[in-house]
Amino acid sequence: TIHTHKKRRKKSEERIETHTAINKRTFFVQRETNMRYDVVLYLSGISTLISVLLSTYLIATNFNKWKIKSTTISTNILIIVLMAPIFAIDSFVSLLELEEGEIVAHLLDMFKECYESITLHAFLMLMYSLLGLTKDMIQGKKPIPDEMKGRELHVPFPLSSFMGKDKHPKLDQKWLQKLRIWTIQFVFLRPLLSTVDILFVDHVIPLHNEHVTSIIKLIVTISLNISVTTAFCALITFYHAFEHELAPHRPLAKFICIKGVVFFTTWQGVILKLLGHFGVLHEGYRFSLDEIELAWQDLLVCMEMAFIFSPLCVYAFSNADEKVKEIELKEQKVADKEETKKTK
Repeated sequence: TIHTHKKRRKKSEERIETHTAINKRTFFVQRETNMRYDVVLYLSGISTLISVLLSTYLIATNFNKWKIKSTTISTNILIIVLMAPIFAIDSFVSLLELEEGEIVAHLLDMFKECYESITLHAFLMLMYSLLGLTKDMIQGKKPIPDEMKGRELHVPFPLSSFMGKDKHPKLDQKWLQKLRIWTIQFVFLRPLLSTVDILFVDHVIPLHNEHVTSIIKLIVTISLNISVTTAFCALITFYHAFEHELAPHRPLAKFICIKGVVFFTTWQGVILKLLGHFGVLHEGYRFSLDEIELAWQDLLVCMEMAFIFSPLCVYAFSNADEKVKEIELKEQKVADKEETKKTK
């Protein structure tokens, strides 16, 4: 009986020690998880603040100069410049609501996606304005300048596959309108597709049928990719045709400000999904695998907006391009004077 009692007591002590060890481990794991989450919040918050401050500085120091050129130019530049801080704020709010209902984050996501489509259209309108194309010229009420008329257009793949025999059309008013339609269709389709995605794919309106939900998600994804590809093709087509004339305005840097944001946010999300699928990322004590993937995505977006795209916007849209233009004009005047001397 004494031996049995000792045995039971020993097992009880072992259970107490095991339970204590588990509690200690759980405590440390929980504390470590909370600390990591706090670090992620601090990093994303600081990055968002940097992005907002850089964009505010750029607008405050250059808006009047943009407005002198044209109200249309200043409006379109403002739309493009605000893209980076809007993406950063959206990602930061998503991190704050990681364990909540994410209602605000969903609404901000929808606004961000719609804003992305407006930015693409604004960039095409900006290129039109920088080359002196007015609204009346685009609508066909006034003729376009002779030096622009008849310029050969190179429509990129995959849209070139649907061009038939006319692979390299000539620029006219019809093509100006067509390129505008190619971008503005994304402005209208993006909100519609985002609404369908939130209502049916995110189960705001439950369909109680996973097969139907998968089909809707597939249709939304394919439609979205076709729409955004068409919009980007319009930008590339016009930029390629007037690359030399647009060179003083740093169009490539301006285009990367838009294309880079969309490219990074889309493809790094795909890469994070693959990392989760192959076990590189895994669920933790506090967060599920989907939440961890989303947290990494949001943190990366905040940091990219602060340290890549907001500084790039400062470079692309500062008044430095005006200085380059002034230098080129001076050089051209000097060259013209030398030619006149030679002819004399």
